Amino acid sequence: MRILLPISLDRWRNPIATLLRACVEANPDFEFHSATNPISEEDRRLGIDFWSRPNVKKGSQAKLATTRFDIVHTASITAHNQAAVVAAKLRNPGRCQYLSTINLQVRPADGKDWHLLRVAEKLADGFIAVSKAAGQGTSLRCSDRFLGIIPNGFDPEYFDPTIEDDDALPPQIRDLEPGSFPLCVGALEPRKHPEFFVELAKSHPDITFVGAGYVHPLGRHFEPMVKAVPNLIWLGHVDRRVIRALLKRAGVFLFPSEREGLALSVIEALGMGLPVIGQPKSSMPELVENGVNGNLIDIADLPCWSAALLAQLRIGDDERMLLARDFRAKAIDKFSWSSIGKQYGDIYRAMLAG
Repeated sequence: MRILLPISLDRWRNPIATLLRACVEANPDFEFHSATNPISEEDRRLGIDFWSRPNVKKGSQAKLATTRFDIVHTASITAHNQAAVVAAKLRNPGRCQYLSTINLQVRPADGKDWHLLRVAEKLADGFIAVSKAAGQGTSLRCSDRFLGIIPNGFDPEYFDPTIEDDDALPPQIRDLEPGSFPLCVGALEPRKHPEFFVELAKSHPDITFVGAGYVHPLGRHFEPMVKAVPNLIWLGHVDRRVIRALLKRAGVFLFPSEREGLALSVIEALGMGLPVIGQPKSSMPELVENGVNGNLIDIADLPCWSAALLAQLRIGDDERMLLARDFRAKAIDKFSWSSIGKQYGDIYRAMLAG
């Protein structure tokens, strides 16, 4: 059985590609087809082993456009993906099934994204959501085709705090004491509220704040903002090895985003044993239990964020180690990629049998 994944799979910091790679790796009995377009040295290096798997085929756009598929599986709603779905269904009428994983909580006010979601709801034969928040609307409008919730995940063998990798730290981070700084990982875009991260850093000039993430087209105006604060080190887009080293070294993970499907960076932080401070909105309550593995506070309350941040940084080393073990064990139990990939295998089989 052939499954089309219309994305460049060899991008290791792309959460959509990461989810779909997990499906490939956990289901060797299915034949997957996708494209390649690595954007980093890590992508090129890891792609060598990935593309050598016998159940994944690397194809050009022309080749993919002429191959018949039994399932098209997308994990993002884009015009490109929907064009690939329509073309695949036309090539194999009545047989090609479309599985859509909803990775973001989309609202009517979101314009183009809302329109694309509504088109997907007309085209798809089945839906999976990564969280209750992401699937809330679709599960009601398309109840006969909504197949359930399968969360995003992480690789616990890679994101392992016992791995000694301090040489991956950028030079400006190496002198910071372990556990002494807050970390934020996320794109510079409006819904993630980088301006709040900036205000929090300004409120604590005696603490070094560290951030990483690419500049979203809608967030270019944030770049000079994050670079203008003396005690905020913004690293831009970095590879997974740097992220892992930062997560091991940080004292708390800050994530003021307004709306997430199920944030991969938060799952990785919990998997590395870090407490998380986020907003009590969207899918964050599905990841963070207030007062247990972090705090949920509205960004309108800057003083409470400050108090929670200071409390997390003041935790002693012994207590921090015990808490980190607990956070990691729970994250592995819920969010291991191998388990999540196998759940998608069951969905593929059910769709083909139906």
